[in-house]
Amino acid sequence: MFDKNEKGAGEEKHINKHMQALSTSVVSLHSYVESHNNEKKTKSSDTKPSIIYFLALFYAFLSMGLGSGLIGPTLLKFGEQTKSSLDRVVYILFTRSFGFLGGTLIGGASIDRFPSFGNSILAFSIFIMCTTTLVIPLIYHLIPMIIVHFMWSLTAGIVDNLSQILTMRHYEQSNLNPYLQALHGAFGVGALFSPLIIAPFLQKSSPIDQWHYAYWLIGSLHIPNFIWILIYAIRDEFYSKNIQEINLENKEFISEGIIAPDEQQKVSENVPSSSENIASDEQPQVSVTVSLSSENIFILGLITIFLLLYVGSESAFGSYLHTYASLHLDFEKDIAAYLNSIFWASFAFGRLCGIPLSIKFTPLEMIISDLIGSIGSLTLLLLLNKSSVVLWIGSILFGLSVASVYPSAIAYTEKYVSITGKRMSVLVVGGAAGDAVIPLLIGYSINPKWIGPIGFIMILLIVVMLASLSFIFIILYAKHQSKKDKHSDK
Repeated sequence: MFDKNEKGAGEEKHINKHMQALSTSVVSLHSYVESHNNEKKTKSSDTKPSIIYFLALFYAFLSMGLGSGLIGPTLLKFGEQTKSSLDRVVYILFTRSFGFLGGTLIGGASIDRFPSFGNSILAFSIFIMCTTTLVIPLIYHLIPMIIVHFMWSLTAGIVDNLSQILTMRHYEQSNLNPYLQALHGAFGVGALFSPLIIAPFLQKSSPIDQWHYAYWLIGSLHIPNFIWILIYAIRDEFYSKNIQEINLENKEFISEGIIAPDEQQKVSENVPSSSENIASDEQPQVSVTVSLSSENIFILGLITIFLLLYVGSESAFGSYLHTYASLHLDFEKDIAAYLNSIFWASFAFGRLCGIPLSIKFTPLEMIISDLIGSIGSLTLLLLLNKSSVVLWIGSILFGLSVASVYPSAIAYTEKYVSITGKRMSVLVVGGAAGDAVIPLLIGYSINPKWIGPIGFIMILLIVVMLASLSFIFIILYAKHQSKKDKHSDK
């Protein structure tokens, strides 16, 4: 009898012990879940997009513009250093464009595949841009020069794509157009300062290789940007690692069998999994694959063709303006560099003006006005091609006109198509293809055996007119689809 009572008391004590452990476990996990949910609510309601982070992305586009603006004034210098003719040196431009195309594809695929590591990939790309810019002056053979330029443009394509996608994610609850205008305005600012930096090193009294210092200076300016983005990458990945460790500990705690199966199911539904994106702490994200309709695919393809023509004309003008001024109007090399800088100054000013204008005007209205200005300025340059004053004026007008086309086209596209990393890659690949083909075509045409230097203006005018016609077709098709959708709703 005594043994039975002692045994019953022992069992009761053992049950009470387990019940106490169970209640403690449930309460602690419930507290964790509630605090986690409250933290998410607080962040989603109180946290505002950080302007400091956007400035880091702004600097990334600035770095890319600094590197791009160096090519025009030093294109002839590449020929002198590698002892190559101009028709061979233009392959540097073609290779850079091809590398940029590949970089946009890699950037889009990587940000979709590794959404938590966008800052890490961006920081690594900026580091390669910095390294290749510093190495270019040390190369005296054409093939290695082409390879290094390819590496620079490959990483520049990644920077271009990632910076835009990260900006879209950062400001997805805001009016996106002004931020895209500012981002692309940074590229214009960088391209503006590059010729100004290199112009003093291109004077007749300067040693033949003094332009190297400009590359080393601009390469060094990439370093703060690399450190800035790297800080965000380390911070975010460290935070992500801590969240994963906490979730792993709770999973192990649940798997010990202390909690009843029905309680395990409740807790496991509330505890976030370790594979969640770090961005889910700010906003809950649902992984849904949105398929495009055939109409949206067609619109995406049409805008890709439009960007092919537009980007090709913009890039070709910035790359060959220095060469055209030197060959056609006998500009001194340092003066031609300042002309190049004036074009990029007007380009940067146009994009910065696009920020307030994009608040008042729609992307469609801005694109139409920009295309009219582009055709008008190139027509002026063609009709009065012997006037150096008109070349200065026309360069300014063309820079102002083409400045806001690209970001406005991206904002216009998002009205019809949800932009992901891969879809952004499609758009940027179109621009990169134009960046490859059109400058190469102009490089051949300005050869005296073909059209000569005036071919630079003639081909650009034809390309911009084709871009305008393609955009008119986009507008008509979009309106037709809108009417068709309204009719189907009725």
